[in-house]
Amino acid sequence: MQDPNEDTEWNDILRKKGILPPKEVPKEDEEEELALQQQSVVKTYESMTLEELEENEDEFGEDDEAAIEMYRQKRLAEWKAAQMKTKFAEVGEISGQDYVKEVNQAGEGIWVVLHLYKPGIPCAL
Repeated sequence: MQDPNEDTEWNDILRKKGILPPKEVPKEDEEEELALQQQSVVKTYESMTLEELEENEDEFGEDDEAAIEMYRQKRLAEWKAAQMKTKFAEVGEISGQDYVKEVNQAGEGIWVVLHLYKPGIPCAL
């Protein structure tokens, strides 16, 4: 016969069905769990008093602000680098004379997308 206090899937099913009594938790574990639950409870700003709000107002220290500023500068540098890489930011109309310059001589690694049309003929786009 199995031990009814053993942590097995089968015993858990039997406890859910009411066949086995609920497993007893030692008193020390209950106190630890209660202490952890109380620590993990975060008070929302709506439930705080004015004094508590004032105490929590300046949570960021100088080190935190320096780290945030460093992260901000890093992200700005990444954004500027991405902007420099962007080659495909232009939409323009070219004539037949500009075709060779704009399409054939656009440069290595640059793709050109064309939408050819004739004035006066309706376009499906």
